[in-house]
Amino acid sequence: MKRYIETVYGRIMTDVKEYGMAVVALLIYTVVVNLVFRAFCPLVIFTGFPCPGCGITRASVCLLAGRWGQAWRLNPVVFPVMAAAVYFAVNRYLLGKRARGFKWMIGAILVLLLVVYGIRMYLYFPERVPYIYTHDNILARMFPFYGRFLHEAGVL
Repeated sequence: MKRYIETVYGRIMTDVKEYGMAVVALLIYTVVVNLVFRAFCPLVIFTGFPCPGCGITRASVCLLAGRWGQAWRLNPVVFPVMAAAVYFAVNRYLLGKRARGFKWMIGAILVLLLVVYGIRMYLYFPERVPYIYTHDNILARMFPFYGRFLHEAGVL
């Protein structure tokens, strides 16, 4: 058992060494962007519109905390995302093998994200979180006509 734990730990540490700087860069991005813009998503920051993945981070936290209903309301695609993450982690770290079909899973999740996004934007935009328009976006700051155009076009 001790040897197995050491093997699993070694696999994890290999990935930490290989991808650690990317994780650190993402954490720095997250902190800086949240402090400056109070948002994480580049699409929200630049255009004010939610992205297909809006709510996934908050839904992940809710799911891990056992608040499944709230996770579903924020973004139901979090369930297949978490299932794919568990499938990948079990295969890569615990079993030490390649996660077969993982690329197809990611593709299916991306399609599902777009479908759910389209439905929810149609049903809930711009009244229900996280499908709201953020008025304080970069395009609106740079081009005052941007917000007026969206209102006149009936988008908002």
